[in-house]
Amino acid sequence: MRFCSVMAVLAMAALAQGTRPESIDAYIAREMQARRIPGVAVAVVERGAVTFKKAYGVANLETDTPVRTNSVFQLASLTKQFTAAAVMMLVEEGKVKLDAPISSYIENTPASWSSVTVRNLLTHTGGITPGAIVRVDGTPLIDITAARALDFVSKPSLMFRPGEGAFYSDTGYFLLGLVIQKASGHAYRDFMQTRIFDALRMTDSTMLDKWKVVRNSVPVYTIHDGRISHWRRDWQYEVNAFAGVCSTVEDLARWIAAFRGESLLKKTSIEQMWTPARLSNGQDALVTGDAYGFGWMLSGYRGHRVVQHAGASGTFLLHFPDDDLSVIVLTNLDGPSGSRPASLARGIAGYTRDEFRPPETLEPRPDPAPETTRMLRDLLSDLGGGKESSILTVEHQAFFKRLPPEERSDVTDLFQSVRSLTFIAADVSSPGVRRLSQPVSRICYYRGEVAGKTFYFTFWLTAEGKVAYLNFYPV
Repeated sequence: MRFCSVMAVLAMAALAQGTRPESIDAYIAREMQARRIPGVAVAVVERGAVTFKKAYGVANLETDTPVRTNSVFQLASLTKQFTAAAVMMLVEEGKVKLDAPISSYIENTPASWSSVTVRNLLTHTGGITPGAIVRVDGTPLIDITAARALDFVSKPSLMFRPGEGAFYSDTGYFLLGLVIQKASGHAYRDFMQTRIFDALRMTDSTMLDKWKVVRNSVPVYTIHDGRISHWRRDWQYEVNAFAGVCSTVEDLARWIAAFRGESLLKKTSIEQMWTPARLSNGQDALVTGDAYGFGWMLSGYRGHRVVQHAGASGTFLLHFPDDDLSVIVLTNLDGPSGSRPASLARGIAGYTRDEFRPPETLEPRPDPAPETTRMLRDLLSDLGGGKESSILTVEHQAFFKRLPPEERSDVTDLFQSVRSLTFIAADVSSPGVRRLSQPVSRICYYRGEVAGKTFYFTFWLTAEGKVAYLNFYPV
């Protein structure tokens, strides 16, 4: 009791010093309306204690049931960090070797997979086809056994030689589920329940089971033909190690708090999970532009190192490991429909600590380095004119050239239309933040006028002043 009381006092003190509940309430209400999100649950975890949690809106549109903080959401790809943790538990026990071929744990794998390792699957560098949902004539099966799924994903050729590329793959994490089953001697869902959910007192967490009635479960919605509709993912997947965990913000707070100590994994294992994977050529293995560890996207935000992941169902977990702060956002509108839970999490982080405020919420400041601004403006002009620029790192030049022609054309057209670039803020990068394999020294934020619209630009600069990465988005 005394320990619980102390933790409660610490939580309330942190809330009083930082998190602004009224601002978060107003922000969530505004964004829910703009993005057409029916319901949201949020939790902020600081130093292992929950300093803010709240539910908003409607969980089930047919029954008008409100969202609660113990409402059970489908996490979709947030599942991957649970699967990765399970693998690392077995690594610590000596039952799995990261650099062993997966054929050591999975029977009847094709000869082309002979050099695919467990590490390759964890980091999306195996080259195995990404789609894990078994389809017949383009239509997904309703019931997908592990054997049928393995047969289906074994047939296509590798996309690239293991270790020579990276591509986000649900299949890889399905296969990790089979590795867990073989190495542990238990069904994947039983291992997750006993070794993770029960161990961490995640009492409302479960594996997705279409036959099971789950109290407080929240359906996922999508926008179809302009109106909110049901998310049509109705399959029953026997080993859903890539998208099958269902949980609450309260349980996820326990989950992320477990990474502070060694109650689940050793610190060395956690560090491995949060270290960028490398390709055989020594460069970071990039997945959708970010480095990837074991089940976590690795990036930086406002100069701080972050580990994070999104789920297609409209979920996001944002963690600042060096700042001991996490933001959990669970929505019931799928990501492709515009729920954008990552930006919701960053917005909430900004109402928790000013240093995390999103750039679009900041007012322009006096420009401390006009020469840098001119350099960046010239960079956009050169790219818009189809010219190569020495301001970009070699890695970024190569990344830009690898974009599909249509996408590259859209980018150059947009850069041609930049009419102004106004300095907003700059951050000194914390150690360990990298973009396209290059260490970042500074991050600069600008507001630009582009073809009559307002865009926000972010430039990641190396110590030599080159642009390691740039990003832009409209308001």
